Amino acid sequence: MSINRIPRLYKSAFERVHSDYQSALLINARSLVIVAIFVVFYLPTLYFISIGSETALYDSLALRLIGSFLCLGVALNDYCFNHHESLYRAWSYITFSYLFPFFSFYMFLMNDGHPFWLTTLITHYFYTKIIFDWVNTLLMWLIGISIAIGCYILQNGSLVLPEPLLYSLYLLPGIIFASIVFDHMREISTQQRVHTSVNQNLKSLAASIAHEMRNPLAQIHGNLYLIEELQKEIPYMYGAKPVVAQHINNAKRVIKNGLQVIDLTMDAIKDKPVNQDGFKLLSARAIVDEAVADYAYEEVAHAKLVSVEGDDFKLMAEPVMVKYVLYNLLQNALWYIKTRSDTEISISLLPNAGNDYHCIEVRDDGPGIPPAAIPQLFDSFYTSGKHGGTGLGLSYCKRTMNALGGDIHCHSELNQYTVFTLSFPVVSSAQQPQGEPNQEPQQTTPTSWADNTVLVVEDDIFGRKLTESMLRKLQIGCFTAKNGKEALEVLKVQRCDLILTDLHMPVINGWELTQRVRHSKGDDIDPLIPIIALSSTSEALIKTAIQTGVNDYLAKPVTLEKLLPKLRQWLPVCT
Repeated sequence: MSINRIPRLYKSAFERVHSDYQSALLINARSLVIVAIFVVFYLPTLYFISIGSETALYDSLALRLIGSFLCLGVALNDYCFNHHESLYRAWSYITFSYLFPFFSFYMFLMNDGHPFWLTTLITHYFYTKIIFDWVNTLLMWLIGISIAIGCYILQNGSLVLPEPLLYSLYLLPGIIFASIVFDHMREISTQQRVHTSVNQNLKSLAASIAHEMRNPLAQIHGNLYLIEELQKEIPYMYGAKPVVAQHINNAKRVIKNGLQVIDLTMDAIKDKPVNQDGFKLLSARAIVDEAVADYAYEEVAHAKLVSVEGDDFKLMAEPVMVKYVLYNLLQNALWYIKTRSDTEISISLLPNAGNDYHCIEVRDDGPGIPPAAIPQLFDSFYTSGKHGGTGLGLSYCKRTMNALGGDIHCHSELNQYTVFTLSFPVVSSAQQPQGEPNQEPQQTTPTSWADNTVLVVEDDIFGRKLTESMLRKLQIGCFTAKNGKEALEVLKVQRCDLILTDLHMPVINGWELTQRVRHSKGDDIDPLIPIIALSSTSEALIKTAIQTGVNDYLAKPVTLEKLLPKLRQWLPVCT
């Protein structure tokens, strides 16, 4: 451990103890005032009661009056320490250290371990534990007992204790140790339950938001598809057609990336393993340049703060996954521009930076991250120094980099810089696919799907038109229905080779429609007709739909690229 880190560790420990004590004062503020008022009168009153009893025990009015005076300050803190919170915290710490451990332990010693003061001592210990955390309780008692022993030695000249007192003292370490262990374990268990509950609630909220965002994006994507189809019929005028087509393609690419990000977020929430089937050979420089160019900067000037340098290398990955990792790191770095306008961000490509690894470094000269926070950065729902973040970004980055066979690390110095290092395994020649990097596979479409008819059941009129447009483009006959009731009526009079049905619909939904088709007898409806569910809902509901008789499912939004494989699989004629 570096010597320079030792003062920081002590400072961090002190801040934790101070924070816990301050929280205890805030939580118990009202109760402490009431108890302090009671103790102000109780301490001296008890002295006069005790000296009048037949059992002669050592007592001290002076010590009791000191305790009453200290408690008076706690009782009148709003008047005595107004706008001086730090002074009140110091006063109260002295008060509780004096009243509970010092006074009771000193009287215990001076009375040779009398059972009354032993009981008082143990009771005062548990009072302290009820109010404060175990660390502050232990500190108070160490301070109070040490001062009590010192005063006892000054009073008696030595620390020679009678045997009955020694036997009583043997009980105290065991009581204190056992109570601290049980209290600490209970605190850990409570924190784990709270953390689990919060994580579940946040996961549910994040999943709901991601699901709701999918629908408007799907509608925009579908509108762009229909506009693109209409645009093909518009005459070429003044060079506008290629420009419009370019804008449409750009918008479709952005929406496609957004939908992929939603899918990745949902996978991260469910801790679902990253699918490696879509990995392809990429140019690191090209993917970094694309991420920097496509990032949604809050201000145009922010883009000029990001620089890219270094030599190119190849990596195996899904492009959106790597871009999403870079988006998260850019977002974190750019967040500090709000507080430090001179922040600059540099992205460095470092081929062969380590044994069998290439690296990408994202560095910013922002305020840095505290050393204690770095080990928790990649935990789900953890944020450091930011307000309004979900805490899912870096967690996803960690999972993604591990799925790519690499890793992500952070190194930071407070008030200097923060560096996130992405490590990618070197791609061997055997792993490199044939063809150029980033080359999209060619889609093959059938020459004819003649004499095939598909029934589209969808309550959303836009969704029906979009799917119908795609089927008509493939020269496939199409009927439409806005709910399961209309679909059953169509099936009774029309022959259909495939049903594409939404699950959530009014009147008769997709589940009930499927059951009625499967159990149809004598209704001129083929019970074996293939049914594909259209849904953006959870996988659990999809599995339920399959159990009711659905053959397959197609995730919304419906695109031609996703629709074609399903048609090839389920339509009876494909040439």
